[in-house]
Amino acid sequence: MTDIANPPCGLAGEGELALALSTAFDRLPPEMIVRAFGVTYGHVRTEEGGDLYVTRFGWPSLSQLLPANWYAEQRYSRHGTALPGSGHVYRVSTQPVAGRSLDIVVKFSRVAREVSLEVATTFPDNCPPEIIANARFNSPMEEFGLVMELRRGAYGPDRSRVLTQRPLAIYAPPEEFELWQLGRDHSRFDAHWHMLARDQGNAPKAIELDIKRVYVVLYGWIKGEDAEDSLRAGEISEHECHRLTLAAIQDLRSKGFRVLDNKPKHFILRKRADGQGILRRRDGRIVYALVDFELLQRTTEYQRQFKASQREKYWHLQAHRLQPAVPAALPSRLKSATILGVNYVFGTTPNGGKLWVVGNDGDLFDYFLPDRWRRTARTKLSPRNEVYHTRTRDGIHVVYRRSRVGSSPLVDTLPGGSEHLREFGYNSPFEEVAVAARLREQRILSIYPRAVYRTGHRSNEAGVQPDTRRFETHANLLTPEPVPEPTLSPGYDYYTIWGHFRGIDPETEYRRHAGVTDLEQAYGEGLVGKREYEETVTSVRQRLHDLGLDTKGEEASELAVSVAADGVLRRDANGVIDVSLCIDAQAACERGLLSARTYRSLVQRLEERLAAAGSQMLNVVGHHMLLSMHPDGTLNLDEHGMPTVVLCNFEFVRELPR
Repeated sequence: MTDIANPPCGLAGEGELALALSTAFDRLPPEMIVRAFGVTYGHVRTEEGGDLYVTRFGWPSLSQLLPANWYAEQRYSRHGTALPGSGHVYRVSTQPVAGRSLDIVVKFSRVAREVSLEVATTFPDNCPPEIIANARFNSPMEEFGLVMELRRGAYGPDRSRVLTQRPLAIYAPPEEFELWQLGRDHSRFDAHWHMLARDQGNAPKAIELDIKRVYVVLYGWIKGEDAEDSLRAGEISEHECHRLTLAAIQDLRSKGFRVLDNKPKHFILRKRADGQGILRRRDGRIVYALVDFELLQRTTEYQRQFKASQREKYWHLQAHRLQPAVPAALPSRLKSATILGVNYVFGTTPNGGKLWVVGNDGDLFDYFLPDRWRRTARTKLSPRNEVYHTRTRDGIHVVYRRSRVGSSPLVDTLPGGSEHLREFGYNSPFEEVAVAARLREQRILSIYPRAVYRTGHRSNEAGVQPDTRRFETHANLLTPEPVPEPTLSPGYDYYTIWGHFRGIDPETEYRRHAGVTDLEQAYGEGLVGKREYEETVTSVRQRLHDLGLDTKGEEASELAVSVAADGVLRRDANGVIDVSLCIDAQAACERGLLSARTYRSLVQRLEERLAAAGSQMLNVVGHHMLLSMHPDGTLNLDEHGMPTVVLCNFEFVRELPR
C-alpha cells in the first residue's frame, strides 16, 4: 500500500511551465491566477494532474519548488530530515536548479482530521474550554490566509510584529486515497469545502478541496533552534523559556491571533553573529520566529473588529476613489477604463464575469466581486423589478439592480400614455452611472454609483420585444483586454451596484467625522451596549408605529448612526442616539409626513433642477425620490427649507439637446 505521505509525483506540463518560469508574478495572465482567503497564487498544473499553488513569496523560486525537485521519489523523506512532533513534517533542500537550491519545510496538511488537543491547566494562555473543545485543523488555504494576515500585522500596535516562516506554496498531488487512509471525516471536510467555496464565490477558476487528495504546504526554512532544544542545551533558562512562552502568546494576542497548541517547540531562536549566546533585543528580550500554524485562529475580539476595519478601509478608499490614478499602480489583472466620461477599474471576476468599479483605485475592486454581494441575505425593494438590498460580506450596504437594457418598456400606447418611454428605451448600465455622476457634479443629490457587473454566463431571459439600439450606440466601446470585447453585449445580464441610502450621506460623514454605520453593526463593534441597543431599537420601532409606519421589516441594520471623530456615536440634545432612516417621497405623502402640496412642489422642483442641469427624467415618480427622516417623523431639510431629496433611479433620464 502506498504511504499517504509518499505518493508518486506528477511532472509539470511543458507549455504552462515554460510560461510560468518566464513570467514575473505581477504579469501572470488571469487564467493562471487564483485567490483564496486574501492570498493570490500563481497556479501551475502538473502533467499528471497535480496542482501547485505558489504565493508571491515562492514565485521567484518556482524552479526549486516544482515537485520534481523535492517531492519526486520521496526526496523530502529520503534526503530530508523528519522534524519532531505529530504529523508528516520534513526539512529538505531542493534539487539545485541553475546552481541554487532552497531549504524548505514540507508539511502534509491534517485538514478534516480529529484534533487530539490537551492543554494543561498550568498553560499560561487563558483560552476558553469551548475553544479547545471545538479546535480544528486549518485547511491549507485558510492557514496561508491567516499567516499572511498575521505577517501584515495591520491589527494592534504598529510597533509590534510577529516573525514567521514565509508561506511559499501548496501542492496537491494527483493521486486519490480512501478516507480511512487519510483519517478524514466527511462532516469536518464539508465545512472546509463550503468555507473555501464561499470565499471564492464557487468560481469555475478556483481552488477546490478534494476530500480524497493529499495537500502539502511548503514554508521557507528558518535557521536556528527551537526554544525547547535551546533549553535542553542550557542556552536559555527554564524561567526564560516560560517568559518567552508568555511573550509569544501576548504578541500574538496583541495582533489578534492565538495558536491553540503554542509551545516552545514552535519558537525558533537564532545565535548571535559572534556565536556567543542567543540573539536578543536591546531590552534583553529573546528574538524568536513562530512556526506551525495549522491551529492558528483569530481571537474573538479581532474577529469582531476585522469586518469593521474592512468597512473603514472601504470608506477611506471611496472618499479618494476619484483621485488621479498612480501610473503602474494597478496589478496586471486590472485595467483602467473610461466609459461615457466615467473612470473605472476593470477586471475579470473568478466566475468568468466582467466587473467595472467606479473610480481609479484598484483596492476597491475586490469589494464588488460577485461572491461578496450575490450570496448574502437580500431584501427585494421592488415588487416588479429585480432590485435588491444586501449587506455584503464586508459589512457594506449596497443596492443592486438587474439592468433592463435590451428590452422594450411595457407601456400603454394609448394617447396620454407613456409611449415616450418606449421611444427612449432603457438606459444602459453605463449610461445610468454616467447620468448619476453628472447629476452629482451639478449638485443634484443621487445615490452613489459603485460598479457595473456583467455575468459570465449567457442570460436565459430574452425580452419579449428586444430593443437593440443601446448595443448599436455602444458598439465602439470595448473592454481593455488583450482580446477586446464589446463593453455592452446582448445575451448577458448586467447589474448596476449602488450605495444604499439610509438617511445619511456616508461619504460626507467620512470626510467630516469618523463615518457612518448602522445600529446593528455599532452594537457588534462595541460602540453601544446591549441594554441601550435594545432600548433604542424598541423605541424607534414604537415611534415609527405611532406614525402609522409598518415596522415589521424595520431591522436595526436599516437605522443609520453617525460616528463622531472620537469614535463615539452622535447623540441628540437629550443624550439619545441620533438615528436616521430613509423613506421615499410617495410613502411619506401617503403616511401624512409630507403634505400633498409639498409633495407636488418636490416633484416640480426636481424637474426644474434637472432641466437646468441639461437633463430630463421621463418617469418622475415619488418612490424614485428618497428622503431622510428621524424616527419621530421629522424630515431633514435643505438650505431652502425643503425636504432633502436624493434621486435613486436613472433608467429613463436623458440628456436634453443643448
